Amino acid sequence: MRERTAAVVVNYNDSETTLAQIRRIRDYAALDRIIVVDNASTDRSLAALRAVAGGKVTVLAAKRNGGYGAGNNLGIRYAAKKGIQYALIANPDAEFTASCLAALVAAMRANPAIAVLAPVQVNPSHGRAAELPGSRANVLSGAAAFPLRSWLPDLLEAGPVARRLFTPLLHYPESHYRAKLAPVDCVPGSLLLVDIERFLAAGGYDERVFLYEEEYILGQRLRRIGAETALLTTEHYLHRHAASIGKSYRRALDRQRLRERAMRFYFRHYLGCGRAKLLFTELYFALIRLEIFLTGGGK
Repeated sequence: MRERTAAVVVNYNDSETTLAQIRRIRDYAALDRIIVVDNASTDRSLAALRAVAGGKVTVLAAKRNGGYGAGNNLGIRYAAKKGIQYALIANPDAEFTASCLAALVAAMRANPAIAVLAPVQVNPSHGRAAELPGSRANVLSGAAAFPLRSWLPDLLEAGPVARRLFTPLLHYPESHYRAKLAPVDCVPGSLLLVDIERFLAAGGYDERVFLYEEEYILGQRLRRIGAETALLTTEHYLHRHAASIGKSYRRALDRQRLRERAMRFYFRHYLGCGRAKLLFTELYFALIRLEIFLTGGGK
């Protein structure tokens, strides 16, 4: 009996994007079920989603909006109860092909040590991608996958200027991605295939975090149980970044403050940062907010 696969898609006040995702993927042969979690939307999303439920599509209504991680955990736990082995965590604005999904499932099946596997993210807002030697996919610099860093490198990555200045020190080198299956610490949270049993064994997403830092927290949790994460460099997908979140948090400063709350939590609970490091973190955040404001992101 082959492994069963479900897509988990979390919606919040953006049924238009989520319905477009359902239409794109509902006939994919590698998908046995599409589980849509409405995260207590305050608009008419739930009614619109329930109108397309049936067949492959299941719609779950969260009792409250506990954030991105909580919504995905709800969908994945439901999949586990239905005997499904793999869950494809897919943002509504992540566009991927049937062949990409089939390749992910086949690679996961052939490499049972891997608990999380993702294709290469192509983000149109990051500009032109560079072709990597030995790879059939375009990997955007700094966007393919992430190492688990210590406090200071992680803080530098959060700053737009520092991120550009120190990119070679903060990310894997291009040579790291020459293998078809590149071992990494964590992958972008917009599209990833997880082995449900090990995802839940690691604790899933930390529901104390509403949004942002999910990739790093999941990477830390998987590392603790000895589970592997990899990037499938021969496959890619298009992520129209912030297509959904931008509708709820339109100002860049609002998104920055949400990211800061998540980073404070991550630094304190996963990196063990004390008062001095957290104080320096606050000063650094203030500089980032100033830069965003001066470049028009506060509007």
